[in-house]
Amino acid sequence: MKGLLIYDNIGKNRNEWFIDALINTAKKYDIELELLVVDGNEPFSLENFPDIALVRVIAPQINEYLEKNGVKVFNNYKTSYYANNKWNTYLLSKELGINVMNTTLPDNIEDITYPFVVKSLDGHGGSEVFLVNSSEEYDIVAKKLKKDYLIQEKCSNVGKDVRVYSLDGEIVASILRESESDFRSNFSLGGRVSVFEATDEMKNTVKKLYDTLGFSLVGVDFISHNGKWVLNELEDVVGTRMLYKCTDIDIVDMYLDSISQKIKSV
Repeated sequence: MKGLLIYDNIGKNRNEWFIDALINTAKKYDIELELLVVDGNEPFSLENFPDIALVRVIAPQINEYLEKNGVKVFNNYKTSYYANNKWNTYLLSKELGINVMNTTLPDNIEDITYPFVVKSLDGHGGSEVFLVNSSEEYDIVAKKLKKDYLIQEKCSNVGKDVRVYSLDGEIVASILRESESDFRSNFSLGGRVSVFEATDEMKNTVKKLYDTLGFSLVGVDFISHNGKWVLNELEDVVGTRMLYKCTDIDIVDMYLDSISQKIKSV
């Protein structure tokens, strides 16, 4: 079976170990993975299509293009569309009855009071997320972003969140991330990490999202607000460093085994 493993240059340089692990482990399942490095902002086309594609770049148009040409894509286009645009994630969450922070677009900034959080719609890994305390700070951030963004109510317990790793709708593990120096708790930004037991509310949220999107491997992030865990983001191109740091789970093998089983069942 032929497959493409698709990254952009930044992702490739940051994830060399993970890329090697995917390519080498795929052989165990008779999958020949070829690394393809792309620019997600440039037009994408292929002359010869693989059987499968593992899209590890944030570019939903690539997922869509491959699916339309008969390629089995992980994650599918629907997941990529909703996960890689925070406003789309918010609208879907409201539709599914999932608890989320009060969120709006810049035209309705008066709907949310300071302090609030500004996030670019397509940011990843805690980048392009700003805590804004005044109109003066907001003006600075808005000019700095120079791209589409949303405005979100600040949660009551900043610097703490949980990432739930889900494979085919099943919870693989949950990791608590905490920071005492930053309102963002991302591991890549220096947050402490530890294993966490997912709550029933988290499990129900993952199930609702999976039933709608049918994703493969994702991260579902929750933040703490007034004693409850509420959905923060859905990570399509989810990193796995925390899993390997905190557990002995071989997520690469689980992921490829899952893909192999899906292909065999078609």
